[in-house]
Amino acid sequence: MLAVVRRPNPPYSGCRGLSRAGGVVLCAAAITLTGCKKTGQTADAVATAPSLEDFTGQSKCGVKKSSDKPLVIEWPAAERAALEARATRGLVAVRYSGCEMEVLNTCSAKGQYEYLGLTQKTEGVRITNTDQLYAKLPIGAAGLEAKLERAGQLNVDMTIVGRRDATESSFNERDLDGRCDEATHVVTGLTVGSFSFYTGKSAEVGGGATVGNVGAGASSSTDQQVLKTDGDVAACVSSTTTDAQPPEGCGALLRVEVVPIDRVFVNPSSPTPGGSASITDDTGEPPVDNDELQKQLTTARTLTFVGYGGAAVGVGMAAAGYILFTRNKGELEAEPDELTISPDRDQYNSRARLGAGLGWGGLGLAVVSGAFGVFANSRYTTLQRKVRLGSVAPAVGPHGGGVVVQGRF
Repeated sequence: MLAVVRRPNPPYSGCRGLSRAGGVVLCAAAITLTGCKKTGQTADAVATAPSLEDFTGQSKCGVKKSSDKPLVIEWPAAERAALEARATRGLVAVRYSGCEMEVLNTCSAKGQYEYLGLTQKTEGVRITNTDQLYAKLPIGAAGLEAKLERAGQLNVDMTIVGRRDATESSFNERDLDGRCDEATHVVTGLTVGSFSFYTGKSAEVGGGATVGNVGAGASSSTDQQVLKTDGDVAACVSSTTTDAQPPEGCGALLRVEVVPIDRVFVNPSSPTPGGSASITDDTGEPPVDNDELQKQLTTARTLTFVGYGGAAVGVGMAAAGYILFTRNKGELEAEPDELTISPDRDQYNSRARLGAGLGWGGLGLAVVSGAFGVFANSRYTTLQRKVRLGSVAPAVGPHGGGVVVQGRF
């Protein structure tokens, strides 16, 4: 333990207010505590990446809802070029789930994009932690975590000059054209202009007494790395609100807006974005696992057959019992009088009682089994509606109406 005794003389700064021996010890301790880092610049200490251990990961793709207005500046140039080219031929359909978006070149939606010039705007996005990364750049967030950890900050500087808006705002499967089995969303808006995407905190340290000055006039700065750029800021200066197209060199895609495709036909074997197949009932009930639903369908179908089969057997028993009863009763009534006893009288009586019992028993079996079969068939029909194995229903669309007949065989 190091003890320091304060002397009555006025205090001095640094080590001068201590004895030579104590001063050497304390100054050595101060150097040891504050002077271990011998490499790097002052700004490097300022632009230190936040610790990823401070975050719980709740914004990861697996638990974060897909944003409907994601930035696309982190996309590879080839993919942004493909999206830009595809948008010139019609509305773009995509498969979008979590942090993954895929442009479907074999699928398109009805409608076109119309350009609307805007008053020129600038926007800056600063990302300093993974929560912000997954919120603002969800599609490429997984590949940027390492860069964020190393640099401490990701930056996007954008110049916005206009938008391409879709002529339609809602879509269902009938509005799609091509191979669209995987389509989940349609791009309804494209923000265009120019951007620069780079790393680094721009931490400037001057010679003044701001942040740990290192001598008069001394300064340092962290290096910045440009990750992607597209469009020319100088070309964007000439944009006006009356433009029919963005200025040449200022049409880079910055952000897309998507809307989900309404499902008219439900394929129970298609997996949901979460990875497992599920079915949602029209009544708004919670999703049901497809495998469990198929088991319930099989059980309901089997019980329906059992119920209706038991009813048929009961009707047969009742009919056989009635015939047996009436025949033997007729034989007994055919006797000339009660004093004349036929040798087969006991046999006729026994058969008549058997026929009566068989008839009433069969009738009871038919009623109970029939009711059970009706209940099981009702359950089977309800489950059928959930998976839409077969249905006939009216349909009204934006361009007309009709009857939709659907079935699976």
